[in-house]
Amino acid sequence: MQLRSSEIQKPGKGDLIRAYTLQHAESGLGNDYFKRKNVIRVRLEGEQFLLQAADVPSVVEWIEAFHAGTNIALDLDHRVMPKGPMFPRRRRRRNRRPADENTPAQAGNGVVIPAVVL
Repeated sequence: MQLRSSEIQKPGKGDLIRAYTLQHAESGLGNDYFKRKNVIRVRLEGEQFLLQAADVPSVVEWIEAFHAGTNIALDLDHRVMPKGPMFPRRRRRRNRRPADENTPAQAGNGVVIPAVVL
């Protein structure tokens, strides 16, 4: 029996088409997708989804939420240890001034070393 496109009923807006589980899901930045900004890539159950967030902070929140959901989706007996933070903290660089010949140099531990001028 062959179905024609006019005979196939389209799902309504309230109909659930498919449900997915976060077990063994992978999520992260879609940084290789250049058509849109703030894209999150989610892989679960053999399928891949690209989601677009409004801004960078919401991207971070979504990815952290996906990771938290993935970490608790399995039973305790089958869970792996959760990964650490995905985004590294920013390190502040100290402005270093070049040592002047007339001022004593200061070591990193707060000890003042007198400058020797020959």
